[in-house]
Amino acid sequence: MTSRPGPPSQPNWTERQTHNLEGEEVPDAFAAMTLRSLDSWDILGAPCGSAAADKEAVEKILDRAERRARAIASLPDPHVAMALLNSCAGFVCVVSLMRATGPTADYGRVDTFMRRAVGKTLGAELSDLEWLQTSLPLRLGGLGMHSCADTAAVAGAAATLEGMKGLPLLTRSPEGGPHTITPTQDSVCAASLSCPRLALFPEVLTEVRDSLQAGAASVPRKQREWAVKISAARQESLLRNPLTGVRGQARVRSCAAKHASTWLYGAHNAPDDLWMSRAELTVAVRLRLGMPLAPRDRVCRLCGLATADRFGDHSLSCLNTGLRTRAHTALRDGVAALAREALLGPVLEDRPFTKHPNRNKRVDVLYEREGKRRLIDVAITFPLQPSSISKAAETEGGAATKYEAVKRAAYGPAIAAEAPEQQDLMLIPMVVDTFGAWGESALPELRALVSAVHRRHDWETYASVSHLAFHRLSFAVARAMARIALVNADVHQDAPEEEGQGDPLILDDSSSSSGSSSSSSSSSSSSSGDNRGGQGGGGSGNGGAGGGHDDPGQDPQNEGHGPPAPGPGPPFNERPQDEG
Repeated sequence: MTSRPGPPSQPNWTERQTHNLEGEEVPDAFAAMTLRSLDSWDILGAPCGSAAADKEAVEKILDRAERRARAIASLPDPHVAMALLNSCAGFVCVVSLMRATGPTADYGRVDTFMRRAVGKTLGAELSDLEWLQTSLPLRLGGLGMHSCADTAAVAGAAATLEGMKGLPLLTRSPEGGPHTITPTQDSVCAASLSCPRLALFPEVLTEVRDSLQAGAASVPRKQREWAVKISAARQESLLRNPLTGVRGQARVRSCAAKHASTWLYGAHNAPDDLWMSRAELTVAVRLRLGMPLAPRDRVCRLCGLATADRFGDHSLSCLNTGLRTRAHTALRDGVAALAREALLGPVLEDRPFTKHPNRNKRVDVLYEREGKRRLIDVAITFPLQPSSISKAAETEGGAATKYEAVKRAAYGPAIAAEAPEQQDLMLIPMVVDTFGAWGESALPELRALVSAVHRRHDWETYASVSHLAFHRLSFAVARAMARIALVNADVHQDAPEEEGQGDPLILDDSSSSSGSSSSSSSSSSSSSGDNRGGQGGGGSGNGGAGGGHDDPGQDPQNEGHGPPAPGPGPPFNERPQDEG
């Protein structure tokens, strides 16, 4: 009689097993594995090891971000470089890292190499005030290169608050209630509350402290909410800085106006013709930041009489250039193209007045919408001139809104003379300043046109259609102003101008004579439109660009508009073709 075998012995899991329970040999699954120390590890790129290892990991990430910024700044096309710096470098590269580490790392280094990259793209080092404006969002008049040093603390605090939502599911306190973390228990929270950069914004610091102390029971806070308040405080400090002055306040307010910055980085469906040349982009951004365009003042190459200041103020308001008429024509054609896309049948340079003594008085664009004939008169005004600078410094688009009154006064008698037979006439002044800020009468009408276009292109979102429409208009203004300022600027262009992009406008000190002849040829080519551009519209001391049909002392028969500007092209994509 044989005895039955006993139960198999339990394996010893403390030793590495080479045989299974049946005694068969199995390969060693752990032989090829490498044991790593818990002092150096990460989760989704966020370092979670010891302090020394985390510091080393952060430095490596910042090194890669710096190399990327340097490479982008070395691109030959500055417009592409600025767009890539905004969307692919600096803040966007380290925002996740800031949420994981808070202000424990030196994120001021990111601001330093981004400041150098932007300066290299523009060909000049940025001052403290210029960098302060550069690091503001576009909606506040900046370039969107967000400051990492000022937002690292709120990024870490916001991430900690988001993490607290999941703590009750993972662990509970000894008392049985939800587990909470006090600021003294978490290193990121403690670093955020003691961050000297966050102390510069007391209101935000108070909200962060209250939210962290309340823990998971606090009202949900987002990083964006605190970042918006920090940006607003930084813009306020820029405006109140004594070095900014009234001139700087007016410039920043205009740059911060609605749709004034759409030309900078474009839309996802923007065509190739909405990118500036090297010289145009450099001058346009320098004008936006208030940077000098030349090392010193000089005699104006346009009029040959006045002194052209190195910041471009005189160039943008000088009356002796046909480029002003081209700017007006480009804006007029842009508005007409938008109305044409809305199927409103716009008519250019129409004479709608039959009873006014001056029956040849014209409007830039005329079309009918909602039973009213809309009389559109466009103009570009300079907000830094003495008569408008105070309004521009008070409100966004203040200079453009003020100049609308001039247009209404000029056309008021002609419209009144048509009553009561023609009550369908409605004057809409579309005035924009040289920095892209629209007057209060222009935006409602432009948005109505955009809505009409969107109804035709319903496969596009309204935001996409609106952004591209305003992108075209603001680009036309920004490019025209850059070309005018280039005449008295010291900016060099490495490559020749592409065909169809306009005449080269790059001059330096050694080419003063050629610059004068260049401007003379422009004046002669636009015939009487140059004189009319200085007298009407933005003229009469208002610094507008062309567009003057309202000068009572001017013969309407001789009003010239210069050569037509390059066509703006279709403002929207064609409808996608169905397969098959």
